[in-house]
Amino acid sequence: MSDVGERVVTQGFYVRPRYRNYLVLHPAILTVAEGRMRLVDHKDRVLLDAPATEVSARFSRFGLMHLTHAGRRLALQRQGLNWSPNFTTRQVEQLKAVGMPVPGLAGGMSGGGGDGLVDALAGLSALGEAADGVAELAASGGPLRRTWTPILTALGCRVQTRG
Repeated sequence: MSDVGERVVTQGFYVRPRYRNYLVLHPAILTVAEGRMRLVDHKDRVLLDAPATEVSARFSRFGLMHLTHAGRRLALQRQGLNWSPNFTTRQVEQLKAVGMPVPGLAGGMSGGGGDGLVDALAGLSALGEAADGVAELAASGGPLRRTWTPILTALGCRVQTRG
């Protein structure tokens, strides 16, 4: 069986600011590769770069995924708001290159996928629930809890669930 740590999973999110205007969310790309989690925003700032085993995740009932590392918490969500900047051209190209939907574009979270996604899913087919989670990322996504929990758990991330 293949190890999920050898696979690359990439998805676009909007990062919710902690102490600022919640109406302006910033686009960022979360990449999980080689057992590490890396979150880079639209200005190429690295918001998170750590081994997945050092990151904890919590899912809120409002559809947010909270990632915590070294005391810093990042709240991620799939949808931006009217005042949120769009994903940059570079970010759009990065997501499309791996066959992932781009939040905010017409049809961005409605699936469509692409050849890159088909190849990635073929490679992940041996990973059971983690592969199922990745497959749902390309479709409408489903709740973050359902799609990301198996992926993060397989990486060794501490996942806290809420009832």
